[in-house]
Amino acid sequence: MPLAFDQKRHKLKTMKKARALKRGDTIGVAAPSSPFDRTLFQHGVKALEGLGFEVRFRKDIFDQNRYFAGTEKRRAEELMELMVDESVRAIMFARGGYGCQRVIPLLDVEALKKNAKPVIGFSDITALLTFLRQGAGIPTFYGPVITQLGKGSSDSTSAGLLRALTTPGPLGNLPCGKARTMKPGTASGKLVGGCLTLINSSIGTPYELDTENSILFIEDAGEKIYALDRMLTQLKAGGSLDRARAIVIGDIIPPQGEKHDIDAMLADALAGFKGPVVDGFPAGHSGEFVTLPMGVNVTIDATDKDRTPSIEVTEGLLT
Repeated sequence: MPLAFDQKRHKLKTMKKARALKRGDTIGVAAPSSPFDRTLFQHGVKALEGLGFEVRFRKDIFDQNRYFAGTEKRRAEELMELMVDESVRAIMFARGGYGCQRVIPLLDVEALKKNAKPVIGFSDITALLTFLRQGAGIPTFYGPVITQLGKGSSDSTSAGLLRALTTPGPLGNLPCGKARTMKPGTASGKLVGGCLTLINSSIGTPYELDTENSILFIEDAGEKIYALDRMLTQLKAGGSLDRARAIVIGDIIPPQGEKHDIDAMLADALAGFKGPVVDGFPAGHSGEFVTLPMGVNVTIDATDKDRTPSIEVTEGLLT
């Protein structure tokens, strides 16, 4: 089915609210990107069931086609099937990897708009989350995938996911762990963002990330320091950074053996940014993951470099 979505329509003004989940609700799992480890997947399903949810997935979720979890047709049909099934109350993903960008053009936007439910994912899923939120008003969370839960996620990660999915109204103050203030200040705006590589790869597409008046969250893993510098420089040159009111940096994990300093690069690349910058927020590719509601209003207080900054979610994504 052709993509019913274009550049002029990608800045959706309203986002639908969805019902908060309760114990016994069904979470559907899709694999729109790369294939994955079956054992980790099964462990992750058990972890999700341990939180009180029923879990549903198709038998062909384990298909492989080159570096994808089956054909584009299979992956798109799987996602649409879960989206329109009223008995499925939320959708999570087997893993990230690569491939969901190739699925987006096959999705039925009008059907998506009629079936708002929470969608949770990260990494490569960034592109899909941005598309669903900006193009169809679907409530999205930047949170763990099933195989990540299967590795034995921390209690705080599981508790954070459960809190995000079952809390109606604003989440209030988020646990900031060892986050620190790189540049002091206060700011309020819509929380957007995700994996830096995917944010950059969306530029020029119908699902390019809109950073206007936003609190921009970024994280990434496995990219060399110069590549991260290049991506931030591109966002700066294109105006995406100037349009944001604040930046929150999650896990930035360079490959082993990287000789350059990540903190020095970030300080240099973001030196001219006008708003506050918070570094070290616990979300992304490492062990601890604070699930983030995307597209809602948050307020950052990073006025004191000697005190842990605060991030307060002041708008609810679920009812």
